[in-house]
Amino acid sequence: MSADGAPLAGKVALVTGAGSGVGRATALALAGEGMAVGLIGRRADALAETADLAAGLGRDVRTLALPADVADEAAVEAAVRRAVAELGGVDALVCAAGVGRYGPVEGYALADWRATMDTNLTGVFLCCRAVLPPMRGRGGGAIVAVGSGAGRRGYANLAAYAASKFGLLGFMESLAEEARADGVKVSTVLPGSILTDFAGGSAAAKRADPGGRAYLEPEDVAEAILFLLLQPARAWTQELNVWPR
Repeated sequence: MSADGAPLAGKVALVTGAGSGVGRATALALAGEGMAVGLIGRRADALAETADLAAGLGRDVRTLALPADVADEAAVEAAVRRAVAELGGVDALVCAAGVGRYGPVEGYALADWRATMDTNLTGVFLCCRAVLPPMRGRGGGAIVAVGSGAGRRGYANLAAYAASKFGLLGFMESLAEEARADGVKVSTVLPGSILTDFAGGSAAAKRADPGGRAYLEPEDVAEAILFLLLQPARAWTQELNVWPR
């Protein structure tokens, strides 16, 4: 805990998908708690926007834009090395990058299947693998992945997305068993539908015409992630479900 009593102040987090949606909301929430935040995403301009928003929080905020595709092994490893060198280490990783491409299995393009798996599952694997050594060197840490209700049940026209999120839960459960001896807590947040531009539908359109569906805001998921990172060392929440009312 820092001298001012803020338990996360001075620690370092890496957030994937930090250029928009849940990733951006989480990066801002963590920066607001005094964490230095490495911003990982494919679009440098979007990461710059997140950094500008963090700078406007009115406190001494440190952010580092780390443009990288989470499915690119070399890019992920380079981003983590740079974060360790320039921010001082890694205490938390939040995997919020994700893609969703709708369509029935019959006729679904193999390229779309691979793109979904590459980002939603392989990308999490690559990021987690890269941060484990620096976390171990600091005596522990926390890894949080953003899953989905589609990781618990399948939906029509979402077979690839659901498969990636089912796989994510298995991966995170296995990683939790491997990393616990090193003091690394591994958790998954499973949110319901969120008001973002995810999967081709704009947040503005969803807000204007929700079609009877209730939505979470990205900040609701960010608050759930923050809750996990603020838990005392003796407590571990393996999965956290967050549903809209």
